[in-house]
Amino acid sequence: MTSVASDPFGVSGWAMLRWIVQGETDVEVLAAEARGAMRKKEAQLKEALAGKLEPAYRFLLKQRMEQVEWLRRQISELNDELTRAMKEHVGVLPRLSKIPGVDVYAAQELLAEMGPGAAAFAAANQFASWVGVCPGSQESAGVCYSHRSAKGNRYWRRLQCQMAWAAIHAKDSFLAGWFGRLKPRIEGKGAAWAVAHRIAKVIWLILHEGVEYEEKGTAPLSAKTLQRKLRRLMKEFAKAGINPQDVMAQAVATQG
Repeated sequence: MTSVASDPFGVSGWAMLRWIVQGETDVEVLAAEARGAMRKKEAQLKEALAGKLEPAYRFLLKQRMEQVEWLRRQISELNDELTRAMKEHVGVLPRLSKIPGVDVYAAQELLAEMGPGAAAFAAANQFASWVGVCPGSQESAGVCYSHRSAKGNRYWRRLQCQMAWAAIHAKDSFLAGWFGRLKPRIEGKGAAWAVAHRIAKVIWLILHEGVEYEEKGTAPLSAKTLQRKLRRLMKEFAKAGINPQDVMAQAVATQG
C-alpha cells in the first residue's frame, strides 16, 4: 500500500487496513475506500492490494493498529488538556498561526514553552541562541573553521526546523522567496537554517512585543486566498478542541 498511498495511516489507508484486518481480500472492496486524489490511482492501488495476508500477520497488524489508536486517543486527551490550560491566552494563537509554517499545534507548543510574553528572553537574538539556530563562527588567527550553529535546545531545534521547511513550501510567502534567494549562495541546508533563525526572531517579536505578523511575500494575497486560509485556521482550531469564536473574540479584544 505504501507504494501508492503516501500516508497509509490517512483516512483512505486506515479504512483499507481495517478491512484487511477483518480478512477481506476483494481488491474491489478495498479500493472502494480510496478518497480524494488516491481515486486517480485505482489501477495501481488494486495491484498493490492484490496480495493476501496470513492470519498470524493479520493478528499482528490488528495489534499495531490498536496501539496507534491508543496513541491517537492519548494525543487527543493531551490536546484537550493543553487547550484548557491555555484558555486565558488563546487569543495569542491566531497571531502565531499567521506565520508561514506554524500551525495551531506548533503555536500551542510555542506558547506553552515561552509563555504569552516570552518574558524569559530579553531579546530576539537571545531566544534564537537558546534554540540553537544562530549562525556560528569558529575562528582562529583570522581563519574561519566552521559556521556550525550551537547545539541549543534539541527539542526546539527540531520544532524550529519543521516550521522552517513548512514555511519554505508556503507559496508566495516572504520566507519561501527569501529561501530561494539564499539557496544559490549558501546551499539548501544553510538557507533553511537562515529561515529557521528568522522565524525564531519573528516568534519572539509577536509574543514579547505583541505585534501582528504581516505577510510581505512576492505577491499580495487575494481576498479568496485569505478567506481560504482563515477557514483552514478555523478548522484547525476546532480540531484542536478550541472554540473558533473564543479565539476571534480574544484576538479582537487584544487588538482593541
